Amino acid sequence: MTTHAHQHGFRLSRISLLALALAAAGLSTQVHAQAKSKVGAQVNANADAKVAVEDARDARDDAQAAKNAAQDAIATRNGGAVTEHGAATAAATAYQAKQSAIDAQAAAHRAVNAAQDAQAAQTAAQTGANPVGAAAEAGQAALAARDASAAAADASLRAQAAADATAQATTAPPASALPSVGYRIDFPVLDGDRDGRINRVEAGGHAALTADFTLLDVDGDGYLSPRELEGRM
Repeated sequence: MTTHAHQHGFRLSRISLLALALAAAGLSTQVHAQAKSKVGAQVNANADAKVAVEDARDARDDAQAAKNAAQDAIATRNGGAVTEHGAATAAATAYQAKQSAIDAQAAAHRAVNAAQDAQAAQTAAQTGANPVGAAAEAGQAALAARDASAAAADASLRAQAAADATAQATTAPPASALPSVGYRIDFPVLDGDRDGRINRVEAGGHAALTADFTLLDVDGDGYLSPRELEGRM
């Protein structure tokens, strides 16, 4: 009887030890997975913060370029134009350049704020209790910085285009005659972005239309509408 009890106790001890070993192995696996997840989160947070900072830097550069373009446009407008129509057009395009510069500056400000958020999340991922959550915040901030940087780049391009249009408006010669005749255009083909109007870049594919752009752009907004091109389509 004593021997049976001893054997039974020995089996129970083996079962208990096995259970403890399995529990320890499971805990070790869980700890390892958590450590791996933490390291991965920290790496991702570092990468996202770096990208966000680079995007913010690009946005600031684009904002400065837009500001320079707007200043050039204003100086060109203030220098006078060959014709009254050119002066009116230059006033409108210089205003567009200024507004685009303002948009670029606002976008750059958003990009900088997003980059700062990404860096704060990066720090939290390194030192905080929830690195995975912090890494997710860093990723979101990086996306916001990227969107703001793209907006700054677009605004900068618009400012430069408006500055170029201002220069063209001030130097356009008097219209001694109507715009050239004898050619027709395919409006849908030239309207590449399908916004219902043709800008100077889109008109670049048509030599005659490019030459007559300023004369045809009656309202001086930098675009040719179907109404302004009536009879040529």
